[in-house]
Order: sequence, then C-alpha cells, then structure tokens
Amino acid sequence: MEIVGTGKRVRIYIGEKDKAEGHHDPLWETILKLLQREGAAGATMVRGLAGFGAHQKLHIARLADIVTDLPVVIEWLDGPERVERLLPQVCNLVREGTITLEDVEIVKYTHREPVAIPSDTVADVMTREVVAVHPNTPLGEVVRLLLDRDFRSVPVVDNQNRLVGIVTNRDLIERGGLTARVELLGELDQTALERELSSSGVRGRTVADVMTGEVVSARPDSSLKAAAHQMVERTIKRLPVVDEAGVLIGILSRVDVLRTMGEDYHAPDVARPGGVPGKRTVGELMRTDVPSVRADSSLGEVLDTVTSTRLNRAIVVDRDGRVLGIVTDADLLARLDPGGDIGVLEALMGRGTAPPKSTLRARDLMRGPPITATPETSITDAVQRILQARRKVLPVVDPDGRLLGAVDRADLLAPLRLPSQTA
Repeated sequence: MEIVGTGKRVRIYIGEKDKAEGHHDPLWETILKLLQREGAAGATMVRGLAGFGAHQKLHIARLADIVTDLPVVIEWLDGPERVERLLPQVCNLVREGTITLEDVEIVKYTHREPVAIPSDTVADVMTREVVAVHPNTPLGEVVRLLLDRDFRSVPVVDNQNRLVGIVTNRDLIERGGLTARVELLGELDQTALERELSSSGVRGRTVADVMTGEVVSARPDSSLKAAAHQMVERTIKRLPVVDEAGVLIGILSRVDVLRTMGEDYHAPDVARPGGVPGKRTVGELMRTDVPSVRADSSLGEVLDTVTSTRLNRAIVVDRDGRVLGIVTDADLLARLDPGGDIGVLEALMGRGTAPPKSTLRARDLMRGPPITATPETSITDAVQRILQARRKVLPVVDPDGRLLGAVDRADLLAPLRLPSQTA
C-alpha cells in the first residue's frame, strides 16, 4: 500500500548559535537528537545565508566571517500522533524562535524498517481522555456508551476514580443478558433498541452485576516496551493505566504502541458507503479504499498500512491481486514484542551497528485462509460470516479471488437497521 494522505510538517526557525537551557550542544543539534531518539520519521536542518528575526538584527554570511550566527530552519515531517506527542518537548527547548505547524499531503512514501519501541514511558503514549463507568451505573447506560464507538470494553472506577473492574462485550452477553454483541445493537433504531434492553433484563442490572473484577493494568512510569509485552502475553487490546494509588489516568491500545515504531501516516478518511435501507448486496456497500499489501511487502510497509486506518488491519494479496489473508494489529504486536520468545525486534537491533533489514514479509505475518464475499453476496449472509468468524473486515473478491474492495462490521450492519414498527 502506498501510504498517502495527510501528515504534519513542523518548521522551527532559530539561530545557529542558540542553545537550549542546560544543554551544551547547539539548539538545532539538540532538537535533531531528540527527534531521532524518539523515532521521528525525519527532520532536516537548513542553514540560511541571511535573515533577521524579532530583534530586527540582520545576520549575513560573509567570506571574512569566522564565526557566524546565521538563521537555521529545521523541517520535521511526521505523522499526526507523533507530532502531537513530541512537539511540546520541542517547544520547551526553544526559548527564542518561531515554530509553525501545518498539514501536508503525502503523495509518495518509501517505507522504512520498523524502529525499536522508543524509550518512552506509558504516560508518553497513552490516551488520557478515558471513558469510564461506576459499579452502580445502570447496564443500559453502558450499552449506550459503547454504541458507535470503536472499542468494546469500558473500565470501571469507584468514587475516587480508582480502577475496580472492566466491562467487556462478553460480560454484557454472558452475565448481562444481551442477545447480541454491541456492534449489532448499534444498528437498531431507537424503538428496537429499547425493546432489546427491556426484554433482555439489562435494565434491571448494574455494572457491579456483570463486570470482571480482576483487571490487568500498567503504571504510567512503566516502560512502553514492558507494557507491550504485557499486552501480548495477556492478549489485551486496551490496557488501563493507573497511578500509585490505583487511580485511572489513561488507556494504552495496541495501535498506540505500534504507531511509535512505524511512520504513523494516516490514509485519508473516505466516507463510508451509505447504509441506506434497500441495499441488499455486498457490492452495493463495499468500499474500494482498502488497506492492502502484497504478500512480499516488507515488515515496515505492513506496519504502516495496519496503523494507517481505523480498521487496524491490512489485507494481503498476491501479485495478481488475489486475497491470501489478513494481518491484524495483534499479529504485528506479537511479532514485534521485545520481551517474547517469538519477538523479532530485538534481533533486528544490533548493538553499536546499524540493524539489518528484516526478512519478514506480509505472507509470514498474515492469518489465512481468508473469509471473503463476492459483490453478489447478500448482506445478511455477509453479516453471518463476519460475526461467526469474529472478524472485523470482510474482503470482497471477483470470481478469481482478486480483491475488489472490503466491508467492515459497521458497513454491513447499517442497512439491517430495523424499523420501529417491525422491531
């Protein structure tokens, strides 16, 4: 997959002789070392011939000058999440100068090999805006909270915001009484949803009745590498982060970790096919902006493709475009787990030398054989396939198995929305 779409460009205008407080190196060198250490995609320092700034002093390079203080521009190009994470650190280093930020359109990019998980702590990468519930929260409210969200679990906290449990999709079905997973309930109309919540007995239960009490969590000062290993060992999609008092302060997801290791460019968001009642086949719903890679694609390209869209998956095809399998974020994190026996990342990182390129290809990472549909497959049949197989994405292929497009759960379930008079 060609990673194209919107990235971020940061320009830093400083003086050549500027230094950050407490640093002996020139400021431009301090900034470049920070970006390199933190796994930034790339940055370039450009030395100007002349210029002036806020102090209105004109700096000009002349042949007779031995030591000059010319203007310097650092141009840093990267993905949105990494810029958001590192830009505050850069700003703290620049006491005098100008920093600009703008969106840029990526039209071509050559993938690099994955870098090592940076030395960041969990707090540097985690999402701080956490949605949580309390033990006495009615279960109906939890269902509504999870509707139209990409995640299917929610942490439970007490009155002091201390983590005491978690409610998952499985908890809602096995102990809550729901007859269908949340992603299916989200496509019912208001009246049909109310009937499901009432008939299932959910309205008579609270979070305390169904939650899982033993929760695996991480500390904010834990290394990102250790947290990633923990997620792989426990098969955890989202890891709650708590402080020394057990207070919930963040959430770390698989993709949060993977994006620190790749380029972190996002493919452009394309509107979902309209879930309009009356559509009956997969061909009427499928999207063609499919995150896909060739079977011989490098580990770096697979990583960037998986993290480039909200699906967190890439479809693997052969040279003729026939679908072979799918690579998920869980597959990648397991392979890149630095603490696991099957991890490959540590083997890639040689001490004192440049790491050799990985020989892993998409075919080595994928799950197969794939579950697919054709454009003529009915939506009802496609829904059964994707839910029974517990898959998130269903590739759509022609009679020869070549990739035409794909649908995800939300695409498929929208046309099945039940009208209130027949629900």
